[in-house]
Amino acid sequence: MLPLEAMKKVYSNSGYIFLALFISGVPGPSNCAEAQPAGWKKYSDPKGQYTFSYPAKFGKTSRGTNSGFGDRVAALRFANFSSGMRNGKIFLGGEAVLAKGRVTMDIQAVGGLYDPISMEMLPRPLRKRLARNLPALKASNFCGMLAKRDHVDLGKKGLRQLSVKVKDAIRQIDRTRNLNPKIIFCKVSGNVASFHKTAIFQAGAIRARQHIYGAIKFVESPYSSFHLVRGGKDAPEGGTVASMTRLVQSIKIFR
Repeated sequence: MLPLEAMKKVYSNSGYIFLALFISGVPGPSNCAEAQPAGWKKYSDPKGQYTFSYPAKFGKTSRGTNSGFGDRVAALRFANFSSGMRNGKIFLGGEAVLAKGRVTMDIQAVGGLYDPISMEMLPRPLRKRLARNLPALKASNFCGMLAKRDHVDLGKKGLRQLSVKVKDAIRQIDRTRNLNPKIIFCKVSGNVASFHKTAIFQAGAIRARQHIYGAIKFVESPYSSFHLVRGGKDAPEGGTVASMTRLVQSIKIFR
């Protein structure tokens, strides 16, 4: 078995235990990208690459997970919204991520094979081989991919010769926080998708259904996406996904 344990951080709260891989991602549709709503603030990238708006109640921004590493051009954490304990509840993710290259999402929102941190469990040559055989995430197939448990055909040429042990590890990664996924809603408007799903996370004897929600905007080269994803035991409060969607929709990229 590949060293999955090395990538795990376990959090517990009121008897619930979650496997937390810190990443975020967010997308969503909105027709008000130009407006600056009351109670929102503007974030301007120090390098002048992009700006976006976010709710002031999300709190102070700081550097997020793996920001500037690999295809994660920038990851921004919000003091009052990103992963951690909030009012007695544990939340995962919640970082805004601008990325390039193959579109991925945090906290295994579309399965572990589309999560850059989960993919780090595999050797680089195998990651490259899988990337060539995985369907590219885009607005037109996002909702369908979000609903799948398995995303790669291990019988395809280039993968079928892998050992049973490696194939089992690939399936396990793909199903991380993605067992029996159920879509509550997934909406696509133009190049923005917003969603709320539930899926079972299982690690050994630990088994719990979690809520995963957020938004992603598919953007043009040299970048590929801007997303914000959050998860936890509880469903999002009213207006949370709408705010996440407005945030990702508001990004302006300067070339």
